[in-house]
Amino acid sequence: MMKVGIVGLGHMGTAMAEGFIKQSQRSDLSLVARTSNAKKAIDLGLTAYSTDQAFLSADLDVLILAVPANVTVSVLKGLVVAGLSTKTLILSAAAAVSSDELAAVAPTNAIFPFIPNIPVSVNAGTISLALTAHSTDEQKAEVQKLLESLGDVLVVKEAQLSIAGVVGGCSPAFVDVLMDAMEDAAVAKGMDREKAKAIVASSVRGTALLAQSSDLSFADLKGQITSPGGTTIQGVLALDKNGFRHAVHEAIQAANR
Repeated sequence: MMKVGIVGLGHMGTAMAEGFIKQSQRSDLSLVARTSNAKKAIDLGLTAYSTDQAFLSADLDVLILAVPANVTVSVLKGLVVAGLSTKTLILSAAAAVSSDELAAVAPTNAIFPFIPNIPVSVNAGTISLALTAHSTDEQKAEVQKLLESLGDVLVVKEAQLSIAGVVGGCSPAFVDVLMDAMEDAAVAKGMDREKAKAIVASSVRGTALLAQSSDLSFADLKGQITSPGGTTIQGVLALDKNGFRHAVHEAIQAANR
C-alpha cells in the first residue's frame, strides 16, 4: 500500500486530501497529515500527527509539501533532521522553490516540483509537473500515476513551472469571476440565481470538455459559434470593446510576478 503524507492543510493541501479521499476505493493508498490543526484533519478523516517524528513513523512512500514557499525549505529541513527516509519521494507545490534548493536539503531523495489547482478536490484538477534529474524513470511514472488520480497531469520544463502554475492554478479564480458576472447578468434579466448558476457552470464545463476533445484552436472553436450577423459575435465584439482580452492578459502578467 502506498503511504502518502501531506504537510500543510491550507486550501491546496485540503483540496488534494479531498481528492485523494474521493479515490478511497483504491486499496493501494493510505493518507496521513502533518498538521497542528488536528480537528481539520479529523474532519477530513485523516490520521494527523503534530510532530515530525510521529509523522515520519507512518513510513511514507510519498511526501507532499503544501506549505507556503517561504517556509518550504525549512519544513523539509526539519523532516530530514527528524529522519525522513531517503526512499520517500518528495513532491513540492511551491513554484518559487527550485528542485535544486530542495535537493540541497534532501540530496538522496527523488524530488518533483508540481503545481496543482483547487479542482483537484473533485478529481478534475490541472496539475503541472516538472520531471527533473533528481529522480529515476520508475519514480517519475509512479508520481504521474498518483497525481493522475487528482486530474490532468501536464509535464512541463521546470523553468516553465511558474507560468504553467499561474495559468493552471490562478485561472479557476479568473473563471469564477467570469461566471459570477454571467450569473449576475442573467439574474438582472429576471432568471433566478440557482438556475443561472447551473446554466453558467454547465456551459463552462461543456466548453472545456469540447476544447479538450478537439484539435481546433480556441479561435476556431469560437468561430463555430459566431455566425455572421448573429448574437454571439455581437457579444464577442462587446467583450473586445470593453477590453476583455487585455484584462485577461493583464491578470496573467500580474499573477506571474
